[in-house]
Amino acid sequence: MENNLKISMNERRVLKQIFNNHNISRTQISKNLEINKATISNILNALKKKSLVIEVGEGNSTKSGGRKPILLKINKHYGYYISMDLTYSSVELMYNYFDGTVLKHESYNLPDKKVSSILAILKTNIPTSESYDTSYGLLGMSVSIHGIVDHNQTIIHLPFHESEDISITDELRSLTRAPVIIENEANLSAIYERSIHSNSEMRNLIALSIHKGIGAGLIIDKKLYRGSNGEAGEIGKTLVLQNGETYNTIENICSQEALIQSISNKFEQNISLSELIELYHQHNDIVIQEIEYFTTKIAVLVHNLNTQFNPDMIYVNCTLINELPIILDSIKTQLHQYSTHSVQLNLTTNVKHATLLGGSIAIMQKLLNIDDIQLKSN
Repeated sequence: MENNLKISMNERRVLKQIFNNHNISRTQISKNLEINKATISNILNALKKKSLVIEVGEGNSTKSGGRKPILLKINKHYGYYISMDLTYSSVELMYNYFDGTVLKHESYNLPDKKVSSILAILKTNIPTSESYDTSYGLLGMSVSIHGIVDHNQTIIHLPFHESEDISITDELRSLTRAPVIIENEANLSAIYERSIHSNSEMRNLIALSIHKGIGAGLIIDKKLYRGSNGEAGEIGKTLVLQNGETYNTIENICSQEALIQSISNKFEQNISLSELIELYHQHNDIVIQEIEYFTTKIAVLVHNLNTQFNPDMIYVNCTLINELPIILDSIKTQLHQYSTHSVQLNLTTNVKHATLLGGSIAIMQKLLNIDDIQLKSN
C-alpha cells in the first residue's frame, strides 16, 4: 500500500509542530504558527485522514474554565525507518517508528571488508515485507559510513572497506524498494546533537568522532556544513610535521586506533580496547603514560578546532573516553592552558547510538521535507 507522505507546505508546518511539541493542542498550533483556528482544523483533518496524526485525549482546562483542548501527536504506527551504521567491524541497524521511537537495534559482525559481504548480511536480515504493526511498513533507510559522500549521494571515499565497484545506495534501494540516503557518520552525529539540543541557544556545534579515524560533523548557524563536495570536517586527514622531517595525518597520531597500536607496539603483542582499559585500571605504567600522551594530543586538537570554528559546544564521540571519563576531565584541564576563554566540551549525548539516531532524523526530514525535526531523547 502506497504511503501518503506527499503533503502540502502548510501540512508540513503543522506536522513539524506536532513532531516537536509533545501532545499539542490545535489552539497552541494556531498561536505558534499565527494561522487561524479554522485553517488549522482543516489541515489537521487532512493529516488525520492520512493517518499521520492522531488524537490522544484532552488537555487541562483554561484558567477561565473553558473547554478542555483536544491534544494531538504523531501516529507512530504510520510506518518505520531503518538507520544503518557501517562500522569497521560490524553492521549496526536501528529500526524507528514514524515518530522516532526506537523499535529495535541489531548488530551483525562482518566476516571481511567486502561490500558484497555487507549486502549479503542485509539481504538476509532485513525483512523488507515486515510491517511491525504499522500501516505502511518500511518508509525509508539511512546509511552511515566512515568516509566521504558528495552532494549527489555518491561515496567518493570508503577507507575501511572494499567497494568492489558496487553502489551500496543503489543495492539498498533495490532491496528495500524505499528511499535511501547515505551520509558520513560524524555528520549524522552532529544532526542528532542539533536535534536533541534544538531548544537551546546553540547555533554552532561540532560532533568530534575519535575512533579508527577522526572526523568532525559541523553545525554552523544551525545547519549541517558539508563543504563543496562533502569533505568538510575531515580533520583526521590534516597533515602535520612529525619529528621535524616527515608529514603524517592527525588520525595516524591522535586517534583511538593510534593509541591502541602504540600500546600494542610497547607490549609487542596486539592489545584490544577492552584489555587497554583493564590495564589502565590495573595502573599499568605504560598504559597510563600512553593515555596521558593521548590526552594531550586530543586537548591540542580540540583547541585547534575551537580556534578555527569557535562553536558553542564540542561533543566527543569516543568509546575510550566514554569508558574512562577521567580523560575528558584531563582534556578540559589542559585546555585552560591553551585558550583564553572556556571551551565547552562534553561527551556526545548518546555515545552508543548518536549516529544511528542521527540517521533516523535525516531520513525523516528528507522524506517529509521538514527541517529541524526534534527527536525526543531515546
